[in-house]
Amino acid sequence: MNALLSYIEKLLVGIFVLGFVALIAIGVLRYREGESGEGGATWHQAKKHNTIEGYLEFLRDCQSCAHETDAIAALDELQRGLGLVARLAQGHLEERASVALPVFSSDGKTLLALGGKEPHLWDANTGTRLPLEEGSFAVKGGDAITALAYAPDGSWVAAGLSGAENGNMLVWDRQSGGLVGEHLIDGFDAQTLAFEPRAQTLGWLAHGPLGIWEPLTGKFLRATHEGASALAFTRMDKTHTLMVTAAGREVWFWEPATLELVRQTVMKSDRTLLGLSQDGRVIGYAEGPVLELWDVRTGALVATLQDHDGDALAFCRDTKKGWVLVGTRTGSLYLWDTKLPASLGRIAAHEGPVEQLACSGKGRAVSISWDSAKIWDLDKLSKIPVEKPKLEE
Repeated sequence: MNALLSYIEKLLVGIFVLGFVALIAIGVLRYREGESGEGGATWHQAKKHNTIEGYLEFLRDCQSCAHETDAIAALDELQRGLGLVARLAQGHLEERASVALPVFSSDGKTLLALGGKEPHLWDANTGTRLPLEEGSFAVKGGDAITALAYAPDGSWVAAGLSGAENGNMLVWDRQSGGLVGEHLIDGFDAQTLAFEPRAQTLGWLAHGPLGIWEPLTGKFLRATHEGASALAFTRMDKTHTLMVTAAGREVWFWEPATLELVRQTVMKSDRTLLGLSQDGRVIGYAEGPVLELWDVRTGALVATLQDHDGDALAFCRDTKKGWVLVGTRTGSLYLWDTKLPASLGRIAAHEGPVEQLACSGKGRAVSISWDSAKIWDLDKLSKIPVEKPKLEE
């Protein structure tokens, strides 16, 4: 009997020890899961090193993991000292909704962008969403917004839409959010919109035609234009503005009042068209980490920007100082003065590739990646020391 009781006692002790060890193991595993982003960089490592690159590495592997909020706060604090103004608030958007198609107001104080399926406005100094009346910037049906534009005088907001059969253009009053006018584009989607700098004239571009629309007068001009993928207005002199379009190496100049083709030129670049600056002054061609900028009006090479740490995916030009901001596949931002051989500053900005950039013309810019949309102070970015990049393998 005593032997049986001794055996049972030993068995119970063994079970207790095994259970205790199992609990410890489970606790350790859960701790490690909480400290890391799915087996990647740990929160302990990121916090210990306290660098922008370390927090970005942790967040790349983090999918709703523990310390995600802490890592974002620590990252913002470090980036804020180097030029970050604010993240765009996205709490009002649906989960996984993205921000896209950013454009600043002419005074640089307001940012218009697509948030999910609707246009929204943000304060460019704080990143907070501006309140609007219910029903503002309303889009009927299931059409998707493919382009946005902000009128130079701040009075209007415009959107290009993609429909099942036809594209559409809508213009709303900026203050009330009410509809000013709309116009169908038979058979094509509106892919790019831009307002003429000194008029309430809207230029539009689709995959096939382009045109001019004046919502107040109803004037609508359309011309065939196969292959063009970029559009902007540029001032040729103090009084004369032309609409510019580009496809590959070819650039066209159009008279806005009549949609008459004024001239056509060819840029001598062997790289791939990346786009036009928002002011229409320069056109960019990229190949890998190299970005060429050409003067649209003269056809001369402005600068060859290289030594980026990854492929150049986007650029914008600040009209205030002529600086150029470049976003790369690695999530970095580079600020350039095209008259200088090296970049003014560089910052690791995002967890993923920089998908879109927009400059305000007032010393600010917004960069967008899958992780967030961020507003930057270009003067602060210009003072960041630039290390020699480690190129992508």
